[in-house]
Amino acid sequence: MFIFYNLKGVAIDLDGTLVNSLKVYDEVHKKILEKYNIKLDGSLDNFGMSPEEIIYDIVNRYNLSIPIDDLKKEFENMILNEYIEKIKFNPGAKQILNYFKDKKYKMAIFTSNTRRLTIEILKHLHIDNLFDIIITSDDVKQTKPDPEGYIKIIKGFSVLPNEILAIEDSIYGVIAAKRAGINVIGVASGVNKKRELISAGATMAFKNLKELYNYLIEEDNKNNQNNNQ
Repeated sequence: MFIFYNLKGVAIDLDGTLVNSLKVYDEVHKKILEKYNIKLDGSLDNFGMSPEEIIYDIVNRYNLSIPIDDLKKEFENMILNEYIEKIKFNPGAKQILNYFKDKKYKMAIFTSNTRRLTIEILKHLHIDNLFDIIITSDDVKQTKPDPEGYIKIIKGFSVLPNEILAIEDSIYGVIAAKRAGINVIGVASGVNKKRELISAGATMAFKNLKELYNYLIEEDNKNNQNNNQ
């Protein structure tokens, strides 16, 4: 398909796309709220918001008299000290990373998470040295759906927007990539469903990275067969 022609770089979202951390964050939010005698039924609807935005929302929604920075620090410390072992690759994540590495694509992470959490998660999964560029909420003035992070990646890669592929699990992420002129593939392993990602502007959408990886292998096999004929 055309979005894979002349591809030189890939930018991948972290939470919900590459790793299963959204469920872990949800669990930590609930644990923290319980400390303040607030019982949360179900999950928080974050729609791809940054952790800081979610915490700001929690403070306002439940009228907590706690400084946002204090709650943010408590959230990060609890994850790093008690919950990081629960953060694992989503199905197909390892395969897709190795696939892009074998293709010699430049690789970036663009996440609305903090730099501290992002780096620790990447270290935990032993992939902190895999990426040429890591853009977090600490590196931009505006997080997704603002395209600032993707624009930084385009400049960092020194390529054209149509030579990069973005992979996102949220509407916010898809919009951010499209605003930067980047083709984006949606994976429904995190925040939004396939149809929602397509509606937001994703060129294609898959159940998860494993399904995307299988698709890429099939396309490569077809191209190889055509070239051999």
